[in-house]
Amino acid sequence: MPKKRTIPIIHIIGLPGAGKTTLARRLSKVLKVPILRIGYHRARFPMTPIGEADAWIALFRELSRHRWRNCILETTGLNFREEFLRTALPFEHMFTIKLEASCKTLFLRIRKKKKRERGGHWLYSVAYRNKYEFVRKLFKRLRKIPADCHINTNRLTKAEVYQPAFKEIDFMRSA
Repeated sequence: MPKKRTIPIIHIIGLPGAGKTTLARRLSKVLKVPILRIGYHRARFPMTPIGEADAWIALFRELSRHRWRNCILETTGLNFREEFLRTALPFEHMFTIKLEASCKTLFLRIRKKKKRERGGHWLYSVAYRNKYEFVRKLFKRLRKIPADCHINTNRLTKAEVYQPAFKEIDFMRSA
């Protein structure tokens, strides 16, 4: 039986409404790897600076259990701890896919989400009341974040977003 090929952490970043969860689910199903989300860990700890640090420590522990590979990490890409990951991990241990869309498109997609997913129970930071404010304030900052694969999701269907991402990952796995 051939040895299973390992893949690096696939780090999917983008603002709310860009398509991170949809892409993560599709890649997870095809690649048969788990999705790790900082939001899951944040919900388990208090919204304090210590709670924020504890959430990231819990996420890092989970990444470590996966030996820093064979998983999908879904985050916004805008946290300083993510910069730490990009700096600390060797190049071959993380492949970043950045999903981008216009503010108008992001706002429309946020509006289409179920009410509980729009940010009424927003976990990013007390500095942003909801996902709309988060997008408005951090739109320009996301554009400056480096990535291995950039996908503009403005006019793409869910299937069309998946295709370029999988093509890049498949190329990386065969190299």
